Amino acid sequence: MSSISSLSTALSALRASESALNTTAHNLTNVNTDGYVRQQVLIKESNYIHIGKNGTSTMSVGLGADIQSIRQVRDIFLDQSYREESGRQGFYEATATAINEIETILGETEGESFSKILDDLWISINELSKHPDGLETRGSFVQNAVIFVEKSNLIMNQLNDYQRNVNTEITDQINRINTIGKEMNMLNDTISKAELAGGNANDFRDLRNKLLDELSTMVSVKYREDKDGALLVSVENVPFVIKGDYVPMGTMQAEPFSMLIRPSWPHLNEPVFNFDNPIGPEYDNDVGKLKGLILARGTRSANYLDLNDVNVYNDEIKKSAIMSAQAQFDNLIHGIVTMINDTVSPNLPGPPQELDTDNAPFGLNGTQGDEIFSRRFMPRYDALGNYNEEDSANQYSLYSAGNLRINPDILADYNRIALSQNLGYDGDSQVASRLLEQWDASFSTLEPGTTGAMTFREYYTGFVGNLGNLGYTAKNQTKNQQLMATQIDNQRKALTGVSSDEELGNMMKYQHAYNAAARVVTTVDRMIEQVVTSMGIVGR
Repeated sequence: MSSISSLSTALSALRASESALNTTAHNLTNVNTDGYVRQQVLIKESNYIHIGKNGTSTMSVGLGADIQSIRQVRDIFLDQSYREESGRQGFYEATATAINEIETILGETEGESFSKILDDLWISINELSKHPDGLETRGSFVQNAVIFVEKSNLIMNQLNDYQRNVNTEITDQINRINTIGKEMNMLNDTISKAELAGGNANDFRDLRNKLLDELSTMVSVKYREDKDGALLVSVENVPFVIKGDYVPMGTMQAEPFSMLIRPSWPHLNEPVFNFDNPIGPEYDNDVGKLKGLILARGTRSANYLDLNDVNVYNDEIKKSAIMSAQAQFDNLIHGIVTMINDTVSPNLPGPPQELDTDNAPFGLNGTQGDEIFSRRFMPRYDALGNYNEEDSANQYSLYSAGNLRINPDILADYNRIALSQNLGYDGDSQVASRLLEQWDASFSTLEPGTTGAMTFREYYTGFVGNLGNLGYTAKNQTKNQQLMATQIDNQRKALTGVSSDEELGNMMKYQHAYNAAARVVTTVDRMIEQVVTSMGIVGR
């Protein structure tokens, strides 16, 4: 083999060792960089020169070593598994967070439970049955009724506020998804240009994969890399990051007249998610925090009327943690309020309905049929004495939580509380006794279409218990998914993470190889110099 050929071989080894040293140093530099994936130099044999044949064998001379590629040490299967499981974790985490917030609003875990308020209201009615003409017992009843109304309004308002907060979070998630799409498109362009020019774009791939990990927690994604190194991503089976561009996600009304939004594809004029089909692990569609947030939030604010139709409840209300809580809680409040009002201020069958003066009880001052609970902006009767009926099209006409107050006339004069069945008979306990009987009578089922109507107290206990069971299930599902995602991520990091000990060992190995190649270059250089020098002396 000629000296020039030997020098070329040594130089190729020098270049390969230098590249390996640079890559190893780059790994060590990024040992603590979040999202960095260890890089590895693949060295292959260079081409061979055929210089002849020896019998049946080809006589070849190698030209040294070449860098085949500088690859990222990743496992595609682990990446895909992690993104699927972290997406499921995000889905169940949204539900668990919503139920935990609802439980906090109800105060059952904070020592300010609504159940105690119900008990205090019942106790005050019981005291009224013993002393219906006592101003002290009447005052206690009114004060407990005030607390009941204020807490009911507060809970419903807080549920509505939380629903709007989730709506804001959904908007933020959509904006972040669009930002990720924009950044991934820019990285696709950078990677393609760098690699077409023969450069190394692995650090840009790390950034892109980190964005893909984040995106997969929010929505269901599918992806593939094309021949130019561009990553093509579909979100919920719709192309999102495409060749040279991305398709931004938009918003539309969750339903007509609703202030809430839902994500949409403007170019298709369709919502991103279709909730007509069941959602669960058996359908492999329980993926993405955005979907979980939308399900937990619902499409609008619900009330007791949503429990009147079993189909409406099952199709629109039941699958939303917030909407079902709003409807079931409001059903309880409406039931208690209308039971008490209809007892002290009964109406004749209509239409039009008006006060049943033959059966309406009296106050101590001779007034008849004053309601205890009033709507904020609508009196019980109009100017003609006709009952202002509750109308589903007018939320201000409903005896609904958030729209209640204590009758100002009652607050001003406790004597107006109608507890005497007969005018002038102040010690009559019939009305208070009827209130107690109806309090302990069957009221409603927790969900329409089911059997076993419950009393007010049983209903609230069942309502809180059902929330607790749903929250327990959602928390367990979240923990299971978190454990699974963490285990997979640990396997990923064991493969992709940089070990300083291993890299230092590699550095010593490549340094020795570099030194050996340098020695060969030096030796061949001296040989050539000696030959040239010697030939020069002979020629003189």
